[in-house]
Amino acid sequence: SGLSATTSGGSERDLATPRSAGSGAAGPEVSHLGWGHWFTLRELEKATDGLAEENVIGEGGYGIVYRGTLQDSTIIAVKNLLNNRGQAEKEFKVEVETIGRVRHKNLVRLLGYCVEGAYRMLVYEYVDNGNLDQWLHGEIGEESPLTWDMRMNIIIGTAKGLAYLHEGLEPKVVHRDVKSSNILIDKQWNAKVSDFGLAKLLCSEESYVTTRVMGTFGYVAPEYASTGMLTERSDVYSFGVLLMEIITGRSPV
Repeated sequence: SGLSATTSGGSERDLATPRSAGSGAAGPEVSHLGWGHWFTLRELEKATDGLAEENVIGEGGYGIVYRGTLQDSTIIAVKNLLNNRGQAEKEFKVEVETIGRVRHKNLVRLLGYCVEGAYRMLVYEYVDNGNLDQWLHGEIGEESPLTWDMRMNIIIGTAKGLAYLHEGLEPKVVHRDVKSSNILIDKQWNAKVSDFGLAKLLCSEESYVTTRVMGTFGYVAPEYASTGMLTERSDVYSFGVLLMEIITGRSPV
């Protein structure tokens, strides 16, 4: 059930999304990172109809997210990083190396990646019922379909996912951008926390100081915004804002 690290030959595959046939073309110009399922650019372009605009399902942070279908009919979400130099490439490696080993029912699973030429892509499981922002503030009619039981289930699931990032991993992971649009919802109305592109690794009992504050206005903890001091408490503050948003149905900004 675990991930198998692929060798440069790409012979070992142990993932739910098997490599499609005919993808063994010339290898990428930049060697892959030695983890998980290594998709070729050709595979992902075919899956998304050439990164077609009609397949865009989200934009934010560092890139655009596309809905894609692999040759075996598996539906995936492909995040294409737009700024592939400097910080963006580092963020990509953070995602691949840390989130690739995360297994939790309330976290969106990273299935693989593509490092080819200037392209940096992440391949996630596809969560098929939109995001929480859409269900709270989208075109849903006069009354939200989210019952109190559904809202409680989403709150608890989100809390469990964040708690696992903070306490279940070593080193811990701070999400940095907890918000309603980053909480995906499946058909059973379970929450899955997404978008770890802004995640920072923290060693135990340490905080991280950054000059580049990330996050979304209205959700960002004031001490993080003013000092750049980042701990898991920053996520807890954002979760508190999210909690109020779910209860009241009002946007934080």
